[in-house]
Amino acid sequence: MGHLVTVTAPDDGVDGKDWNVPSAQNSAQAKMQAIYDKHGDSSATPSQEQGSSYKAPTNEPAFVPKGVTDASAAQIHKRKGDEAFVKGDDAVALAAYDACLACDDTNAKVFANRAAVKLRMKGTKSGVTLESLEGARIDAKNSRQIDPNYVKAWYREGTALTELREYESAALAFFEGMQIDEHNLDLKKGFDAAIKKGQDANLKK
Repeated sequence: MGHLVTVTAPDDGVDGKDWNVPSAQNSAQAKMQAIYDKHGDSSATPSQEQGSSYKAPTNEPAFVPKGVTDASAAQIHKRKGDEAFVKGDDAVALAAYDACLACDDTNAKVFANRAAVKLRMKGTKSGVTLESLEGARIDAKNSRQIDPNYVKAWYREGTALTELREYESAALAFFEGMQIDEHNLDLKKGFDAAIKKGQDANLKK
């Protein structure tokens, strides 16, 4: 929790010398709680109230990798996927990462990379469906369960949840990532954006 103090500025009206772990924690919790302050039913989420067909999963089981069946083939597919991703060829990258994970589903980076592909497809002709965004969320979650210290997994999970309009869960994902990398501005921006979008969703009710 101490990391949050180093990546956040004191709230309005709070003197810098009083900006410590308890005050930062209270601020973060207050901001996330504000997302639901106007909900009569605490079980309702902003995405549900704004008409999204997405329903957040409950009691989702932890990801359990099956293991490595062909390490050599996995490396080949990963390299092909990485090269395609850099070139912007998302279809090829997605297929390559699929093939890689079929051979080795223990690689946190490949899950996170596949999540990035699914997220980047937003705005293309094919677009990103709710199914694609949910797939990105699951890939990112699997990635950080394999390697809880892999910051990109937390960032991509937060990004996917933001796109799914699950703003509180998104803020929590970014927040967890900030506990690992105290200097990551992308995580801080994602956290602030998720909080803002959640508050805006409430104002539109």
